[in-house]
Amino acid sequence: MTSNNERRAVAESRLMSGELWSKFCDDLKAAGNDVLRPGIEDPLDAVEGYRLLTRLLRGALEERLEWAYARNPTLICTCHETIKLVAENPDNIYLGCKLKGDCDYRISGTRGEAKWISFNTFPGGGFGGGGRGTGTTLHEEQLAINADGTFEVILSQREHPGNWLRLEPDTASLTIRQTFHRKHKERAAQIRIERINAIPEPPPTLTADVLEFVLGGCVQHARMLTQIGAGWAERNASKPNVFWDAQEDDTKKFMDPQIKWQMAYLKLQPDEALIVEFTPPQCDYWMIALHNHWMETLDYRYHQIALNNATATAGPDGAIRCVVAHSDPGVPNWLDLAGHVNTVLGVRWVGPNIEETVVPTTRVVKLASLV
Repeated sequence: MTSNNERRAVAESRLMSGELWSKFCDDLKAAGNDVLRPGIEDPLDAVEGYRLLTRLLRGALEERLEWAYARNPTLICTCHETIKLVAENPDNIYLGCKLKGDCDYRISGTRGEAKWISFNTFPGGGFGGGGRGTGTTLHEEQLAINADGTFEVILSQREHPGNWLRLEPDTASLTIRQTFHRKHKERAAQIRIERINAIPEPPPTLTADVLEFVLGGCVQHARMLTQIGAGWAERNASKPNVFWDAQEDDTKKFMDPQIKWQMAYLKLQPDEALIVEFTPPQCDYWMIALHNHWMETLDYRYHQIALNNATATAGPDGAIRCVVAHSDPGVPNWLDLAGHVNTVLGVRWVGPNIEETVVPTTRVVKLASLV
């Protein structure tokens, strides 16, 4: 069996010869094969695929290299306007960190004004890294909050009174979702995490073997999520412009149990529009959003690509009618394709007591008939 010292010596030799960095570059170059996969014919899909790789790599380096020390963790955001995961929610603020199942932690802070909040742990590599999926969960309705809006959550394998999120021996990471109706107008939670029953300690000095492991893992993470997003979209693309469930365990087992999801792969020409109709089920929150071929949301900073139960206009009977089109037809609930011919339309129903999973109906019409 190779000892740690022997492994480190071998890695240091590869580092000093340049082999370690060359392999990372070669692996990253090979990741481009995941972008120019069969069926990619639109240059916009290709260029966004390459951009996706840079985003995923950037996020992975932050998470796995800069903020990876689970014995003294910090909550960071690695999913936002310019780093996106598969089918992320633009109404969310995502926070997360690395954990170790044999440690005890405390999350503390203020609740904020989010409509819904959840805490999920993940074993092993988490989403994009294999494993058995979502581990333990704590949700809004289970959270005891003080009168002044402050709260604490203990993360531990041992049961604690009050807010307790159970850790498992193989727990490796935490994700916190805050879901808003109007994210840039509502106050976010102010929260921090700390390890308890232990003296804070700095991370160990970076070594060649750790760097080699991290760089390899970052490229693998980017490749896996690129393949997952594209594969999921391609399964739905076999039935364009209709909602149907093509989700498999590559994404399904990593979902929060209080989120129900439906999606449709859209192929719309400049003179076409898609009318989407549904009556939302009873739930805490719902939303509808457009994504690109790789399952990233379109750029919601500059385009109206998402609506939710507070921003959409409902009919007198509570029904919702959205229109997806390349230009504004002058009707309520327009969703802007932002120059994309190939897109994915997703809807979420969120909460602990969703009465049913509603599948929206769709029909393609000529844009001129709406203007």
